[in-house]
Amino acid sequence: MIPETHRTVDEAMRQFRRTGKKEYRKRQYKALCELLNDVFDHEPDCRGKIKSIGWRQLTGYYKRHSDLKLATLIARWRVLCILFEKIGMNEPLHPEKALKKAVSEEKALE
Repeated sequence: MIPETHRTVDEAMRQFRRTGKKEYRKRQYKALCELLNDVFDHEPDCRGKIKSIGWRQLTGYYKRHSDLKLATLIARWRVLCILFEKIGMNEPLHPEKALKKAVSEEKALE
């Protein structure tokens, strides 16, 4: 993650990390940073900028991590929703929708 992006995420999520169950929220913040780093590493179109994350990048992330439980992906999606809301972006793609569409595309190819 480039320093500008890290600063943006840190500023947007500061209040999130400091209220409520702090240990849980710190873990969620760490998972969010790992999600963003994974997207930036595997999707060259992003170039480290949050505003360039869209449907295709999140679908790729969900496919790469389809071995995780759906509940885990949904928990990460919720934190991503909070980040996107704070920086003024539209709600990200829900993992359940992305995985269902990926399965239906695979069946169509067979």
